[in-house]
Amino acid sequence: MIVSKAQSCIGVVMSKIVLVLFLFFSSLNAYESEEKLKVVIIAKISKFVRWQSNDNEKFIITVLNNTYGELFNRTLNGIKIQNKNIEIKYIDNIDNLSQTNILYIPMGSGKDLNTILDKTKGKNILTISDIRGFADKDGVMQIYFISQKVKLRINLSRSKKNNLQISSSLLAIADVIKGI
Repeated sequence: MIVSKAQSCIGVVMSKIVLVLFLFFSSLNAYESEEKLKVVIIAKISKFVRWQSNDNEKFIITVLNNTYGELFNRTLNGIKIQNKNIEIKYIDNIDNLSQTNILYIPMGSGKDLNTILDKTKGKNILTISDIRGFADKDGVMQIYFISQKVKLRINLSRSKKNNLQISSSLLAIADVIKGI
C-alpha cells in the first residue's frame, strides 16, 4: 500500500515535470529561430523603457549590419509599441544612424563596437545586442541565452547617460551592472 502511494506520487511528479518541459520546449519551438525570439524580446523590452523625448510619429527600431533579412519586418508587422506604429530601418554604417528609439547591434558588428557606442553616447537611444560582454563594454542591454533561457544584462549607468528610464520590473529579472 505504501509502495503503491509512493509510486503514484512519483508518477504525478514525473508527469508534471514532463508537462513543464513540453510547454517550455514547445514555446521555444513556436519561434522559427533564436533570431526571431530576439526580435520578439526587443519589442517586449520596449514596453518597459521610457525615453526622455519620444516625439516621433513612429517607434523606430534601427538594425545595424542586418543579417536578419526581413525578419524584423515580418515579426513586428502590425504591432504597436507605446501606441505608435513601428518603423524598421536598416543601416550598414553607424554614420548613417538617424533618429531612432532602439539600435540593435547584431553579433557580427563587434569589431566596430567602440565606435558604435561612442556615436550613441548621451543620445536617447536604447542600444541592444547579443555581443558577448556588450553591457560590460558600455552598451545598455545585452540579450543572451543560458540553458535555453533568455537572459538580460543591463548597464544601468549607460541607460541613465542615454536618458532612458528602465522599469523596476525589468531590472528585477535582469543581471544589472552599474557600468563605468
